[in-house]
Amino acid sequence: MLFSARAAVLLLAAGLTAPAAQAQLSVNFTINTATGRQPISPLIYGTNEPLHSADRYGSVRLGGNRLTGYNWENNASHAGADYNYQNDDFLCQGLGPGECALPGKAVSRFVETARARGQAPLVTLQLAGYVAADKSGTTVTPGQVAPSARWKQVVFRKGSAFSLMPSTADGVVYMDEQVNFLTQQHGTTASGTGVAGYFLDNEPGLWPETHPGLHPDKPTSQELWTKTRDLALAVKAVDPSALIYGGGLYGFGDYFSLQDAPDYYPAVEAAGYAWFIDYYLDNLRQASQAAGRRLIDVLDVHWYPEAVGTNRIIEPGANTALDRQARLQAPRTLWQPGYRENSWIADEPYFLNNYLPILPRLLQSINTYFPGTKLSISEYAYGGNEDISGGLAQADVLGIFGKYGVYNANWWKVYDPGNPNAPASYISPAFRLYTNFDGAGSAFGSTSVTATTSNVASTSVYAAIDGPSEQRLTLVVINKANQAVTGNFTLSGGASYATGRVWSLVQGSPALVSGPAVSGLAAGRFTYTLPALSATAIELRPSGPLPVALTAFDAAAAGAGAQLRWTTATERNAAYFAVERRSGQDTAFRELARVSATNGAGTRHYAWYDAAPQPGLNYYRLQLVDQDRTRTTGPVRAVRVARPEPGAFRVYPTLVAAGELRYEVPAGLTTAAGRLDVLTLAGQQLRSFSVPAGSRHGVVALPNVPPGSYLARLTTAAGTSTQRFVVLGVN
Repeated sequence: MLFSARAAVLLLAAGLTAPAAQAQLSVNFTINTATGRQPISPLIYGTNEPLHSADRYGSVRLGGNRLTGYNWENNASHAGADYNYQNDDFLCQGLGPGECALPGKAVSRFVETARARGQAPLVTLQLAGYVAADKSGTTVTPGQVAPSARWKQVVFRKGSAFSLMPSTADGVVYMDEQVNFLTQQHGTTASGTGVAGYFLDNEPGLWPETHPGLHPDKPTSQELWTKTRDLALAVKAVDPSALIYGGGLYGFGDYFSLQDAPDYYPAVEAAGYAWFIDYYLDNLRQASQAAGRRLIDVLDVHWYPEAVGTNRIIEPGANTALDRQARLQAPRTLWQPGYRENSWIADEPYFLNNYLPILPRLLQSINTYFPGTKLSISEYAYGGNEDISGGLAQADVLGIFGKYGVYNANWWKVYDPGNPNAPASYISPAFRLYTNFDGAGSAFGSTSVTATTSNVASTSVYAAIDGPSEQRLTLVVINKANQAVTGNFTLSGGASYATGRVWSLVQGSPALVSGPAVSGLAAGRFTYTLPALSATAIELRPSGPLPVALTAFDAAAAGAGAQLRWTTATERNAAYFAVERRSGQDTAFRELARVSATNGAGTRHYAWYDAAPQPGLNYYRLQLVDQDRTRTTGPVRAVRVARPEPGAFRVYPTLVAAGELRYEVPAGLTTAAGRLDVLTLAGQQLRSFSVPAGSRHGVVALPNVPPGSYLARLTTAAGTSTQRFVVLGVN
């Protein structure tokens, strides 16, 4: 049968190929491990909605429209346009009985959960001016627009002593008091146990549409940057190490003019700025200079592609053949000069020529107007959650984020109203190509290196090494074509590779499957067949001794302690495993023990028991140390340990309101005198008391100790024991 050129195009658009097109494409991939080196932030593998723990997300964000009207004092929030414009207790889902009434509990639980999973918790602070007063589940009517009884006013600085039990009757919610609450509960940003970053609200250009009850008027350009300045100053006065994400811009309309802000002209355009982002960054740079400290650390934007096939590609059900083709090509708008997608942005020559591709343009603005600012894309989605095209686009985007130095990124699950419980089957494996491709924690490298393809339309390729070491090279190669690709790989740099493991995501199987190993690797060249519509992770290693191959690591509560077990498949030139723990009272991991490696081929099993974990959550990890003292950090596991049984060291009440703290010393520790220290979570000693020999019970006074979380540390000849307590008020 003969096919015209038009027939071949129609078949391609229908997701089919003509017989003559079924021969494999031949594509050349060039990798150079010595050039193009760019650190990859682990936060780019982030999400707004965790799907599976095996996805190993780097960051998780508590954000979105819900958070604009969140009241930390009573956990009320405002649904806005997302659902009936109602105030309710939606954010209390998952809390225990009575916990929704506790200040900050929704955010606090979010931080605890994220840290337990080894994720960086990112939370949202309120900038727009008002937050929900009630959790009634009823619509805020036009007659109840703020200010009214349905709202509490947001004030950035309290100007007086903070409380962990704030008044809910004063009509005001203080932002710096919320930050103090979070630092007292979890530690500072720098501690590694607290909030990893604070977003200053969400999508301000859309407030009149999404939240007309609390901000009915369009925000002005000046309003946004001055509020950003003032809230950032308030946050950093409480926690100087806090990382501030400013902007939260919903998309191109916000980037360009803050969604036609009333003062865009003359404040922005007439002042000579190319778009709102330049104005925003420049004013905050000047404000930072005046304040003597950086006020925003990260420019945050959202990116929902406007690309259209038959439909806009992010719409539910956008899965025609044209939609899938548009989705597969849409990531090129992030980085490729001259690429023109089918969208209203690219169809406007002025926008196309001056603002696309979008990542280089955003980075240009940062480098020009506020150098050193990082870039975050805290909401993005490419649709096709249940289609291979969605998985390939997701894998492509993650590679682009790493290659172009994005600092943080969080995927947003766009729900299909007709199928709200759809599992986003192809998104998780796309993440795992970078975070856990073998199911045992093996991940893409931490330093991006040069990787190019001879066919950009049909393929993408990303490459990385581990830090400065070239002893492991990881590739993610994407075949966007409806036919297999013969990949001709050329490698150059300082290392020679001999072996390669392979995992692929393919059509019809939303999971990563192990593929044939790389063979025939000689003189820095090899050939590998990439299945049609697939994304493939390739791990290459030299022919020399392999490092430790950790295949499993688990930790579980066992009796009064925690049992750790791990398994290796290969050990060559390994020295030992350093077992490390961080409890809720610690600010960093500390080494508990060293377990000698046995070396050799074949499976090896190890176990170690922690007989004295701290009450509550304990986090465990392994440092795999080679004989040359090179260290590789393993995955983190969390174990929850029951509170102390009678007879253990304890302090009470755990919520101190009367200025007195009582303690009980285990009977076995009373033969000699000891010391009881009261410390901040950062380890600063506030008080020290002697514990007489033979004494099992005592009481110490805590005058003038400000509200917050503290540690009580008992030191005896037998060692130390630590308990945590909270002071509720100034004594």
